Amino acid sequence: MIERKPPPARRRSEGALGTGADLYPLFRHYVPLEAALTAQAVTAIAASTGLKERRIRELARRFRQHPVAESLAPLPKGPKAGSRRGSHEVLDAIDTLIGEIYLQMSGASVKETARQVRGLLIADNGDFRFEAATVPSERSIERSISAISEPTRARTSMGSKARSAHEPHAGEYVSSGFLDLVQMDHTRADVILVDSVQRRELGRPWVTLLIEVQTRCILGFYVSFGDPSIFRCGRAIANALLPKGPLLAVLGLDVDYPMYGLFKRLHADHAAPHRAQSFRFACLFYGIDPDVRPRGPAHWGGHIERLIGTMMGKMRLLPGATGSNATKRDGYDAGTTATMTIEEFERWFVRAICLYHGEPHAGLGGLAPAQIWAREATAHGPLLPPGIDGTALTRRFLPWVERTIKAYGIQIGYRRYWHASLAPRIGQKIMVHVDERTIQEVYPEVEGAFVAAQVVGSYPQVSLAEWEAARAEISQAGRAYQEGGVRAETARLIHANRREVLTSAAKTRRIREARKRQEREGTSHGAVATTAASPSEANWVSVAELGEDGWLKRIDR
Repeated sequence: MIERKPPPARRRSEGALGTGADLYPLFRHYVPLEAALTAQAVTAIAASTGLKERRIRELARRFRQHPVAESLAPLPKGPKAGSRRGSHEVLDAIDTLIGEIYLQMSGASVKETARQVRGLLIADNGDFRFEAATVPSERSIERSISAISEPTRARTSMGSKARSAHEPHAGEYVSSGFLDLVQMDHTRADVILVDSVQRRELGRPWVTLLIEVQTRCILGFYVSFGDPSIFRCGRAIANALLPKGPLLAVLGLDVDYPMYGLFKRLHADHAAPHRAQSFRFACLFYGIDPDVRPRGPAHWGGHIERLIGTMMGKMRLLPGATGSNATKRDGYDAGTTATMTIEEFERWFVRAICLYHGEPHAGLGGLAPAQIWAREATAHGPLLPPGIDGTALTRRFLPWVERTIKAYGIQIGYRRYWHASLAPRIGQKIMVHVDERTIQEVYPEVEGAFVAAQVVGSYPQVSLAEWEAARAEISQAGRAYQEGGVRAETARLIHANRREVLTSAAKTRRIREARKRQEREGTSHGAVATTAASPSEANWVSVAELGEDGWLKRIDR
């Protein structure tokens, strides 16, 4: 059975309410709310209004339940709102067909669904074959479809983000204080960037944002062309936890960005990087609860979703901005107008964040996020516990793999890494944290600290993605060489060698069988009787007598 909306409240007309107002003084005078209704009261009301006793007692029952004039007004005539006429078999068949035709991700329109449903029900060669008179009209079926509840329609025909606006969201996900709750999410920036050498179009970067819910400040961010991963989530978390001074110095920016600190809860969606064991372990190591929200609608992350919308709106000022949808890009090629590199975009993005921090925020009563941060940070004390090593924190949030230490060190992706501290631990398993920005070193965790194990051999200063891309090109060249005739030649050589082996085996087998037949039988219990024969005598001749065609020959006489 399909869940439908509750029927609308039945509203009385003005005339009906007037009738109830005329009866109200009499019923208020004669009908007690607690005691029983007497026959004298019924007679008095009947004499004044001309109503029958049965009608008076029905109105009295309604008046006692709700002692106002509206309860005495006549009810609207006609069928009860929300009721459906027809046999149970027909109504059940209508619901089944509506579910198959309309309540789908790519369902038909209401009008087309009604036409299809009625046609399938009355078709004489169909599965139902109902009489046309017993099946509701197409207009009635359309009204039945329109009465389907919004949560049911959204659950079956919409994606998680669109569905969120049509489902109830009871309760509230709130922060209990400063640096208590931080929400994180990723999105593609609405702008196309170019490379730094030839200024050619590269595409839209990914932006990761973390918002501190109490102050609405952007606690951390990360910009990259790579898809969201454990590595990029870790970089964003490290950016949120640590002061921004070193980053601003690298970017060459002179702005005020004091937002950082150790928070208690990280609220993120159900994406795989957020549920990864290495990422969760790193959060718990520093006392952060990795609170992954349930799969599905995005209303649980309302603060970060609204922040992303705000920041994307600011990007429409940039050259190469893509806009929010294809309709707004009609006749506009964002790729040809793109001019910014990722470094230039990152500098612009930091300035845009600082502007956001200084703007009035409706969720803060008109105060700016920077004002709330300054007030809360002053009362909070140190934003990071003393003694936290920024380098170790950054490495802690890198993705890790488990490896067994060999005599030659640690092997990761055909590369070997070595550090002197690994020597006494040969044969042990160890966690190795990998920075995707370089292949020159990895970071094994030894006795709670990280050591930098250097790569063994000569490798270029490239990122892991660049190295894997180069290896893929080499592998592709090898496959092309094989497919260019070498594979066929290899198959011919393999076949020739196989024939050579089989021929030699057969020849050896035949010769061995022949030699077995030539050898005499073994002696068992006694000698085998044989016919006596005089030994043959050999007559040897000289070479001169043999002529040109022979050597010494043994001639039996």
